Amino acid sequence: MKIIERIKEIIMKPKAAWKVIKDEPSDIKALYLNYAAPLALIPAVCSLIGMTIVGIRMPAGEVMRSPFVPTLIGSAIGYGLSLLGLIIGAWIVKLLAPTFNSKADLADAFKVVVYSMTPVWLVGIFSLVPGLGILGILGLYAIYLLALGFPVVLNTPENKVVWFTISIILVSMVVNFILSAIVFGALYGPMYMQMMAV
Repeated sequence: MKIIERIKEIIMKPKAAWKVIKDEPSDIKALYLNYAAPLALIPAVCSLIGMTIVGIRMPAGEVMRSPFVPTLIGSAIGYGLSLLGLIIGAWIVKLLAPTFNSKADLADAFKVVVYSMTPVWLVGIFSLVPGLGILGILGLYAIYLLALGFPVVLNTPENKVVWFTISIILVSMVVNFILSAIVFGALYGPMYMQMMAV
């Protein structure tokens, strides 16, 4: 699998892509290293550049930039937590799958979670310019990909897809909130307090 080709397939022709993905060997480690890890770098690196070099324009007109080292540490931790979130998400899918008459297989659940995240990682490029963060809403395409992936990869019955998708989104929101609170509270909170004090 070539990463660029897979990105094009899952974004442009998701229904066909899921059929191909279903029949591919399920290797969590390979998917982590060859797909998730490189793509998850996009928002991490772009937000680092956006916050430390481009900066945030304040209402009064001045540009505020984050200190490089704390932002780098925060980006690295955020990157690690985003990769951790993938396996947590896959476990959640696996655990909830029987409730929705779906296949409870961790490797297949991981495939669905990882490939569904593709648009979220891609829109991370807008983090280069903090003011364009609103365009991150385009990452919601991931929900559509998730809903398309369940019936193909996990054999979810069509009448259960919507509720399965909603359940995963709700649980994932809680997990993401907790993971984000860890990063923000531990690193970004004190850093922003220092920036405001200057």
